[in-house]
Amino acid sequence: METSRLLNRYLVHRISLISSAVALCLSCLVVPAIVQGQDTVASLPSAPSPKVSAKTSPPNAPSATAPVGTPNTVDHSLTFGERVHVYRHSVFNPETIIGPAISAGINQWRNQPPGFGQGAEGYGDRFGSAIGRNVISKTITFGFAAIDGEDPRYHPLKNGGGWARTRHAFVSAFVSPTASGRHIPAFSHFAGTYSAAFISNAWYPDNQATAAYAARRGSISMGVSIGLNLLREFVPHFNSIAPK
Repeated sequence: METSRLLNRYLVHRISLISSAVALCLSCLVVPAIVQGQDTVASLPSAPSPKVSAKTSPPNAPSATAPVGTPNTVDHSLTFGERVHVYRHSVFNPETIIGPAISAGINQWRNQPPGFGQGAEGYGDRFGSAIGRNVISKTITFGFAAIDGEDPRYHPLKNGGGWARTRHAFVSAFVSPTASGRHIPAFSHFAGTYSAAFISNAWYPDNQATAAYAARRGSISMGVSIGLNLLREFVPHFNSIAPK
């Protein structure tokens, strides 16, 4: 009876990871086709607008929720095709391999979650779980940002004092700019991070496949995103390695 229960858990875990990979492949194949069809119908001859505008700052005061020192010259408007490009780069870059590999190593050392066990198989389960959560999170973030017009990218402040830049990196994890110039809560980031944490309950061991553990995983991921923003802010080379 115990052997059968473990086998069923193992199969569910493998099927969940495979399903995530299939969903990613389908999105990468279907979405560009949709974008290409939209571009063909639109037949827009003009070149895309540059991301940096030379216009003077608008007279309207910035939103109270805007990160301190956010550059006003950045154009946060994104076409659907540009959003797909951002999504691809957020999924297919060294960060998506290095991050989960390090995370899996740390959790292997901590033996968390214990149900994954040890050895190569345990590390593989932890690595696959981290990859699956990352892909799910980025995909949901992409969908929500496309709906409410958020710019999901991180824009380094690059100037100002250390405290101002640190605050900018922190606030940018919770606030997103929009094409209109307003700043709104980062709904796409929250939705992607916590949805991925709860969906991962499908393959986590039973003793950690709970709402409390999922919320904890989501909060840890939010903290990690702040750390990544700090790297993007203070280590310019990191932006070329792990674009967002």
